[in-house]
Amino acid sequence: MTQLTCACGYKAESAEDLTDHLGEKFIPADDIAPDGQAHAETARATPGPGTLTCRCGYTASGIADFDQHLVTMFTPEGRIGLDGKRHAPA
Repeated sequence: MTQLTCACGYKAESAEDLTDHLGEKFIPADDIAPDGQAHAETARATPGPGTLTCRCGYTASGIADFDQHLVTMFTPEGRIGLDGKRHAPA
């Protein structure tokens, strides 16, 4: 089993788990990123697998790509999270 660690000490069980952790630490409740835009999944016409669309217009064919887009858009310079701690893969 692969284990990845965040600079804050969080031990993730997978790359997806680490991405989820970073999202939890960087994404504010209002979904407004440092670029001033809202970044969140728009409602899908049909539930289930398919193209995911962000409110900014970005599209992804899978959840991993979509989650990475969110983390990229919300990661602040210095990587200081909403909790005041630094979050980055260690």
